[in-house]
Amino acid sequence: MDLFLTKSSSIPCSFRHWLPGVSVQTYGSAVGNTVITVVEDGYEITRFLWRLAGRLLLVPTSALIGSVVIFSALHFLPGDPVAREGHQTPLQYEQGMHQLGLDLPLAVQYIRLMARIVNGDLARTLQPEAVLSGKIGFLAAVIAIALGVGIGMTSARKANTATDRILISLALAVYSVPNFVWAFLLVFVGVTVLFNLTGGLIFYDPNPCCQGPQILMPAFALGVPFAGYVARHTRASILEELHRDYATTARAKGLAEEQVIQVHVLRNAAIIVLTIVGPVVTALITGSMVIEQFFAVPGLGHELIASILSRNYTTAVGVFFYYVVLIGIANLIVDLLYPLLDPRLRL
Repeated sequence: MDLFLTKSSSIPCSFRHWLPGVSVQTYGSAVGNTVITVVEDGYEITRFLWRLAGRLLLVPTSALIGSVVIFSALHFLPGDPVAREGHQTPLQYEQGMHQLGLDLPLAVQYIRLMARIVNGDLARTLQPEAVLSGKIGFLAAVIAIALGVGIGMTSARKANTATDRILISLALAVYSVPNFVWAFLLVFVGVTVLFNLTGGLIFYDPNPCCQGPQILMPAFALGVPFAGYVARHTRASILEELHRDYATTARAKGLAEEQVIQVHVLRNAAIIVLTIVGPVVTALITGSMVIEQFFAVPGLGHELIASILSRNYTTAVGVFFYYVVLIGIANLIVDLLYPLLDPRLRL
């Protein structure tokens, strides 16, 4: 047991939630507004920090393993960047391979390639593409979570009614349609239908993408299918919590059903919803490659596919490396949010 003095206002409740297993007890007033605070089982802080460090270390480790796999796979593919340049003499071919460093052993090539990725050269080169992909992914996540949670909550409130059946059927239908089909439908409606209905006054111009409101179309195509997925899980989690004993007790105390949901149920149901946010974010990141190709978005997904086809090893491995890091960080953030909802949960 560790004993120390601290300001009472310097220990917010949210901080205690980040340290599950740590018991904080505050005793009577001392001098001024300083109080004596006893932290029991303080070794849990060290354990938490070690677990956090391990998770942080796991992100670049996974990215390195993935980069080795994609680097090896690219070299197994037929062709190379120099051979794709067209007709050339054997001497010109050897000179091109030497200039690009492709005549070196694969281990040396990989080390040089990763050095450029880690020191940020490639990141600075791909910054515009990364910003654009980030905007589309963020908007898609907002659309998926906002629509999904809203539809799921409404469906749960109207459980076993016509409204519930209609909403959950729509959610299932929306989730069953792949994002590239949604992309086709949105482009067809935006380009053809709106153009014909308004006589050319209002329509979606896909070229060049993505300026201003144009970014909404790929974001909507990417996020809408997952809105149905989030809605179904939100409805199921709220209905499950509504049948628990604490919800029954709240009703017995005279609380209205809406108060039971807002005050007691939503926080516990959010844990299940948060569980699916990680896979949804991962799917949004990986699914953006298809959407970017469909809408001709000059983002990271488009750059990854183009670099694989052109055998640009540095760009292909680098983009894949950044994708893995981004997915790892997103899932780590989701895991760090669990203790805020339920202090009993640990990282």
